[in-house]
Amino acid sequence: MTTEADASTRPAVACRCCGSVDVVLRGSKRGTFLNRNFDFWHCPACDYLFVEPFPGYGVYDEAYYSGKGADPYVDYESEFRDYRATWRILELDDLWRLASSHMEASFPPGDVSWLDFGCGAGGLIKYLRDRGTHEHQGRTWKIKASGHDVGSYAEKLSKEPGFTMRSHAELAAMPAASFDIISLIEVVEHVEFPDPVFALVARLLKPGGLLLVTTGNIASAVARREGLGYGFILPEVHVGYFTPTALERIYSRHGLSPVLLRYDGAIRFKVITTLRDPMRQKLASLVLRIPLAVRLVDLLYGTSAMPCATKPRQGSVAQ
Repeated sequence: MTTEADASTRPAVACRCCGSVDVVLRGSKRGTFLNRNFDFWHCPACDYLFVEPFPGYGVYDEAYYSGKGADPYVDYESEFRDYRATWRILELDDLWRLASSHMEASFPPGDVSWLDFGCGAGGLIKYLRDRGTHEHQGRTWKIKASGHDVGSYAEKLSKEPGFTMRSHAELAAMPAASFDIISLIEVVEHVEFPDPVFALVARLLKPGGLLLVTTGNIASAVARREGLGYGFILPEVHVGYFTPTALERIYSRHGLSPVLLRYDGAIRFKVITTLRDPMRQKLASLVLRIPLAVRLVDLLYGTSAMPCATKPRQGSVAQ
């Protein structure tokens, strides 16, 4: 690993998030799956860190989906087979809790359209399908969920009963304000150019709607301490890295207002899945039943510091 280098000796590079050419080389790191060096560039204009060269999407093959590729923590097959039998149920329950609170506060009873953009193995879509409705104080919201992704699992999901999978072309052709809730769960770090994705979901989100976004926080205490050695920094698959400031700036660019949500189950899920040994996973799950332990992890990794967003209603102004 190298540290600071003179950007003037390198080819011209533009920020993949905002397009600024005023970027700074922060260092380089050898890939663990692809045997080459990757440079990491920081954009002061939008606080985004990105990888050069872009490794391409070829790493997302069947080996990747089975956890034998660039990200050893991926396990699409288990989630596709039965999400309820995986630790991800902790995260799904958490996302449902956050979305339900927003429904109660912001939506009249009735149908709620939810798009899971980058739905992976379909765990969240199946969860929403199985939940069906949310009831509170005599009011009922009915969830109508659909997903978007590419690759072999998108094809498998399109054949699942009760599933609606939407292609990128279909989403681009849909009218504005088509969805009440859109989720981007551990997606944006994989995208070569994130701005068009945020532009699309901002257009598709209804006024008053909720955008749920999760991704690693490289401004967290642990990330700052470990630098490019931070475990989340996998340049073959995680090609762009956000901070709370970077998310706030891209939201503002597309007319969205940042909103802070406090995670719980999502934090427990992230910790447990980084532990490969089943006994250690069970022990961690017990420790993380203690609220103070979850809050400490949250403080160190900055999960809840990463804002989600809402779309202002007519007459409101995005912050």
